[in-house]
Amino acid sequence: MPASERELIEQMRRIFGPPPPEVILGIGDDCAVLASRPGEYLLWTMDTLVEGVHFDLAYTSWRQLGRKALAVNLSDIAAMGGEPSTALVSLGWDPSRDLAGALEVALGIQDMAALYQLAVIGGDTIRTPGPIMLSVTVLGRVAPVELLRRDGARIGDNIYVTGPLGLAAAGLAALQAGLNLPETIWTPLRAALLEPQPQLAAGRLLAQRGLATALIDLSDGVAADLTQICRASGVGAVIWAERLPVPEAVKIVATRLDRRPLELALHGGEDYQLLFTAAPGQQTSILTAFAAAALPPPRAIGEIVAGHQVCLRLGDQEEDLTGGGFDHFAGQKQRAPTVRFPPE
Repeated sequence: MPASERELIEQMRRIFGPPPPEVILGIGDDCAVLASRPGEYLLWTMDTLVEGVHFDLAYTSWRQLGRKALAVNLSDIAAMGGEPSTALVSLGWDPSRDLAGALEVALGIQDMAALYQLAVIGGDTIRTPGPIMLSVTVLGRVAPVELLRRDGARIGDNIYVTGPLGLAAAGLAALQAGLNLPETIWTPLRAALLEPQPQLAAGRLLAQRGLATALIDLSDGVAADLTQICRASGVGAVIWAERLPVPEAVKIVATRLDRRPLELALHGGEDYQLLFTAAPGQQTSILTAFAAAALPPPRAIGEIVAGHQVCLRLGDQEEDLTGGGFDHFAGQKQRAPTVRFPPE
């Protein structure tokens, strides 16, 4: 029997069998990829948010929920180097709750759809006696020569991330502990946890310029998501602890909770930054391209090596990180207590 989410997915892959010929990439990456017409691939992704697992209304508004539900799907499109086009929405709603809340969810989805110029074209609404469930499917497009996957990392490649690590995890941990923090600390925590921004511009830049060899979005944490790249590519990786972009807010929360900042940065998840690998000679080109596009410079945090382990190097010591991160079936996120961020 499967003991983890990834083992379950692998066994389900075997049950479903090989995909049909028009499927370029099936189970195992951020999006499914289908051949649609000459010079274009169709990207197809879906994510589900469940109350009490992925969000808690003690600190999330309905509108924020809608925005985040679409954002996490757009992050998958970014992870393939693609552009989003249309979306479908499925909403499971408890009829004892005011339907005005459902409309607020829709407004949040539309906020994000308008920002990234895609259309919501359909879906499903159902009655549920339990927690609210929100599932979004997004379709996107990418040229075949621009498609970025998880399986292209090569020994000697550098490993980059596009932004700070651990803010969402620190925000959730601070809520669960009921920490009293100044607004200057809450602001970045709130933004990362409740209002993630998909890195579509960075994904397109990497795809169009051919700068990345492999790409994934950071939903489950650096340790888990880099492990996915390594497994798909048949390589190992070393991360340099001193290079990790861990913000001051994460360090403050970690200190208050007697936890390691690196734990939040590497295992927390929901950063929704991009993690990519690139040939060692590309660093100047990457930094120049990002600067020209007015995007924050990505940070080199490690190197692809031979083997199969993902290791953290801290001084002269190494720690095995392989596979670490959030798993729906091997561990659970706790519900946050009924507390709220300071008013927006």
